[in-house]
Amino acid sequence: MNDVREQLKYVVENSVYVKINYTKLDNFINSLGKPNYRHWYNFTSLNLNEKEKIILAFIIESLNFCFWQKPKFKIEYKGNIIKGSEALFYSIIREVESNKDFLDIEFLNKLTKDDFEKIFYSPDSIIPLFDLRYDLFKDTVKTMYNKGQSFFDELFNKKSDVDLLKYIVSEFKYFDDSSIYKGKRIKFNKRATLLVNDLYYMSSTIHNNLKNVDNLTGCADYGIPRTLRTYGILEYNEELSNIIDSEIELKHDSNMEIEIRANMLYVLELIREKLESKGIKINSVELDNVIWQMGTKKKNVNPYHHTITIFY
Repeated sequence: MNDVREQLKYVVENSVYVKINYTKLDNFINSLGKPNYRHWYNFTSLNLNEKEKIILAFIIESLNFCFWQKPKFKIEYKGNIIKGSEALFYSIIREVESNKDFLDIEFLNKLTKDDFEKIFYSPDSIIPLFDLRYDLFKDTVKTMYNKGQSFFDELFNKKSDVDLLKYIVSEFKYFDDSSIYKGKRIKFNKRATLLVNDLYYMSSTIHNNLKNVDNLTGCADYGIPRTLRTYGILEYNEELSNIIDSEIELKHDSNMEIEIRANMLYVLELIREKLESKGIKINSVELDNVIWQMGTKKKNVNPYHHTITIFY
């Protein structure tokens, strides 16, 4: 996806609010060992057929956005307290484990708002943006339901990660994630990128058809930028720093937000290329996950940028 990487470069070269500290970036790369990536499905004990795996991936990524709100959404799962986006994953996995019909599209198409709310039961927190998530869930399920068997056939006919990404963005409107920056359209497609990666790792047919997902970029969210800023790799000017450090909402599609997302993705591409030059093979989505995990374990991290959006 060289066109996307050129779009990112355009934002980086024209950024006012965000800059990359290349010295800190080199130090960070040199400190990295060989990244270890495992897809989240490997951490479950689910035993699903191929169609069920595909439906699960679509449901999860249709809802996977905006978990920075305080207090954090959290659930209890098998004696463990799980927060944020991981609480979303395990809420749905918990439902799949207890309801054998849950991953049937006809069943999902009849799911009421009350039924949907019960999936995310927690005694002391509520999943943020509940009504919006329900609307996106219904839209995704309706699209799958209306397509019937052709939904799976169309997925299985895609022979590259780029074609599969384009299909998802065109057929499922809420996955179409792009912004206009100084007259140029910048494509992020964060949730669609995650979904292609999910399908590649979870569906043997799609895995064999695509061969790899090396053309994908990383996933422009709110977690990795704060990690890169904590390491001194992303530097924000005074105006943007004050907004983020004061936890003031940053508007979606503002130049500030676009610069954060684009510079973050560009940094991931630079890290991936440098690792590759050292003989370490990793794609951008895998690297994205590795750095996201680093951020969850690091102490004294900078605040997230607070943007209310369905896209990440």
